[in-house]
Amino acid sequence: MIDTLVVNVAPGEMRIALLDGERTVEIIHHRAGAMSALGNLYLGRVTGMLPGGKGAFIDIGLDRPGFLNAGDARAKADGATAPINRTLHEGEAVLVQVSRDALHQKGPRLTKRPSLAGRYLVFNPGRGAIDLSRRITKPAERKRLTQLVADAAEAEDGFTLRSAAQGVEAEPILADMASLRDAWQEARARRGQATPPACLWTAPEPLERALMDHPGLRRVVIDDAATLARLRRLFPETVLEPYRQSAPIFESFAVEAALEEAFEARVALPSGAAVIIEETHALCAIDVDSGGARGNLAINLEAAEVIAEQLRLRAISGLIVIDFLRMTKGSQRRRLIAAMAEFLSPDRHATAPEGFSALGLVEMRRRRTRPSLLEILGEQGERVRNPATIALDRARSDNR
Repeated sequence: MIDTLVVNVAPGEMRIALLDGERTVEIIHHRAGAMSALGNLYLGRVTGMLPGGKGAFIDIGLDRPGFLNAGDARAKADGATAPINRTLHEGEAVLVQVSRDALHQKGPRLTKRPSLAGRYLVFNPGRGAIDLSRRITKPAERKRLTQLVADAAEAEDGFTLRSAAQGVEAEPILADMASLRDAWQEARARRGQATPPACLWTAPEPLERALMDHPGLRRVVIDDAATLARLRRLFPETVLEPYRQSAPIFESFAVEAALEEAFEARVALPSGAAVIIEETHALCAIDVDSGGARGNLAINLEAAEVIAEQLRLRAISGLIVIDFLRMTKGSQRRRLIAAMAEFLSPDRHATAPEGFSALGLVEMRRRRTRPSLLEILGEQGERVRNPATIALDRARSDNR
């Protein structure tokens, strides 16, 4: 469970580390000039269509046009998918939201089903349903929160209650509802006055999002006075503390060591075996190397835990193929898949594998929310730090 947030602010970059005790679980880089558009609402213009109405390209004012597939153009996620050219045409202005940032040579992924995230709720305009986070487990609390939102919601309002709403009094939740509704109405008003492409609403920045996504943090440690003051205004109930030691904050919390390990392809295991992780444009390939160690099941279980940790730490997404050490017994394979599912369970972006393929490989997916660490820190296609990473590291050293 994430209980500590460590924030390093330096010229040109903010780095946010999420820790479970002393273990670094995730690292988020927020670089000047490479800002995420995830969650932003845009008034875009349709510039092209795929054959057969499978998708549309939409100019939203970024370097590359965004892509809206026919499924994401549906009014409801579970509705029937129709060719997109039945509802959109080239040159048309359309309101869309970025659901995935640009990847490699692909533009951002878009959706016509917007959602606005707040502290306690996610507002889903026009969807008219009230849902709750699975982490809200107590029946009485689920009933209280559902009734609270239902009484205040309008007929077409859709809301999802986040886990942060547990135990919170009515007033802050209702205030969050009102704020999200106001933001949506303001975006709609801007749409009537804007000429596409135009940004209508900007989603919370990564640091604010991290605080909203992880309620109940034990510590939030920040090494920048201005950032600390700003967060104290936005999150007055959160315990925020300044970092006062002389050593760099990421070194004190062993985040730099985790970053170094995450940049390497090979991760050593206590048994003497190793996991080798290689990212490509198409997929991420992972190999388990025994290194002379014995006991394939034991090594595979050891590797499965490390793989689950490294996928989250490295922010690896898309299709992931794992070549575990060979096991012929069905009971051993089932035990490994069950263990893998348990190790992945804290990672809300990962889909646990269901079994082995005919070739003895394990396949799984992880939803993309941001570029991987290798994409951010390294040269394209190489495990070498890129010029921006080198320059920012140097600026941090000079700023000490």
